[in-house]
Amino acid sequence: MNKKLTITMATLAGLLAGAIPIGVTLHMAQRQSLQAEQQHMLDYAHAVLQRSERATKQVYAGIAKLQAHSDAPCSAAQMARMGEIDLVSADIQAMAHIANGRLLCTSYGKLEQAYTLPPVPGAPSKDGITLYTQVQLPFAPGMTFIVVERGGYAAIVHEAITVDIPTTPADVSLATYSPRNGNFRSTRGTVQRAWIDRPRTGGQATFMADGYLVATVESRNFSTVTLAALPLAQLQAHTTAVIRELLPLGILAGLALAFLVFLVARQQMALPAMIRTGLRRNEFYLLYQPLIDLHTGACVGAEALLRWRRGDGLAMGPDKFIPVAEESGLIQALTQRVLLLCAQDLGDLLVRYPGFHIGVNLSSLDLKSACTVERLRALQHSSGAGPQQLVVEATERGLMDTVRVREVIRDIRALGIEVAVDDFGTGYSSLSYLGTFELDYLKIDKSFVDTLGTGAATSHVAMHIIDMAKDLNLKMIAEGVETEDQARLLRERGVQLAQGWLFGKPMPMPQLVQRLVLQQRA
Repeated sequence: MNKKLTITMATLAGLLAGAIPIGVTLHMAQRQSLQAEQQHMLDYAHAVLQRSERATKQVYAGIAKLQAHSDAPCSAAQMARMGEIDLVSADIQAMAHIANGRLLCTSYGKLEQAYTLPPVPGAPSKDGITLYTQVQLPFAPGMTFIVVERGGYAAIVHEAITVDIPTTPADVSLATYSPRNGNFRSTRGTVQRAWIDRPRTGGQATFMADGYLVATVESRNFSTVTLAALPLAQLQAHTTAVIRELLPLGILAGLALAFLVFLVARQQMALPAMIRTGLRRNEFYLLYQPLIDLHTGACVGAEALLRWRRGDGLAMGPDKFIPVAEESGLIQALTQRVLLLCAQDLGDLLVRYPGFHIGVNLSSLDLKSACTVERLRALQHSSGAGPQQLVVEATERGLMDTVRVREVIRDIRALGIEVAVDDFGTGYSSLSYLGTFELDYLKIDKSFVDTLGTGAATSHVAMHIIDMAKDLNLKMIAEGVETEDQARLLRERGVQLAQGWLFGKPMPMPQLVQRLVLQQRA
């Protein structure tokens, strides 16, 4: 009987232990689905905002160009200028002249009969703009436009120009509206006026209302808010799909205590679990690789490199644990640890050596998070770093999500922190993206430095990268320099900085400080 009771209790314990991770898995699936879709909607709202701001700039520039001339508003000369503005403006359908709420002429010529625009409630905005929405013009039946007028000149923009973007799923609602009066300017799908009163933190917000997951983003440049909304049925469908994938595994995990123990043991031995353990036990530390001015030979900076020595004394290289951390969602925790360790190591070093800088690496996830900016601000404060004394390094792959990443990079640079593209050349297909970001440094990957002076085909790629960096006015850092010939060739080609074993291997902070002291005495 005791044996049976023991088996029964063990079985129940196994089933109960199996039920707990199943419940946690279901909860996490719901939470992760929600977070993923919140970011998804914010990305769409940012995309709509980008289009809206682009169109607004074109409208203001077009009106200003017409106002700069004294010709009669509907003269042949002014209508010719209207046509020129149409040709060079991707988002403007036509320029026009309006007097007393009546449309008299457009880029296409004078109207045989003046068209009276619908009345606009309230007075013009502080900058003299009168905005007509949901306008149906006689020469474009079945279409709806926005007309923006100032000082008698106006731009006519198709109402859907800002919200006509592909979305997944297709039933995502999009809109733009004025935060001043709450009037919608452009809409696609279902939107509710009640959504516009929700407060925004840091210029954006996500919330659930009326059966939708809603994201709003406010422009920093214009009186505009954009909105993206996903039906909650779509969110539930996403969550259900995740649950269907995970639930059978969870059930199997709870059927037998032995199988559960095996899974738990396996999980504990898995590298993500080991990384978490390493973080708890403070097994990670930093080494610093010197950065050399190729023209003076002085050490002007260093790159902070994360290293890991496990509790059993074995060292694990970053090429092993960094990719796993990225795949398992632990990379931001590692980045946070790097910044904390860096703050501890630096002390007042940057204050004592104002011409010296420290570089830290950011992942693609770090570049999408506002927390990264705050953590860098904290490092800047604790170390006393001045402008250009901190440099963040991001891989080409991390720049692919341009909408969100561009905003984070802008906020980082606003702190006086410079930005470098790391391992440049390994993602050659993304070269076209480089000119669209606010960057300071370009790091040439070691694989291209190795081919310098060898006659290999890839050596020409290195030269092309150097020429392109010069065209974009970017400072250059060559990685993995190991020979004097490589250093000479890079110096002759105008590369300013380099790092590699020729100049020094990664070293602890005390050794780096000693090197700077000796350099200062020389």
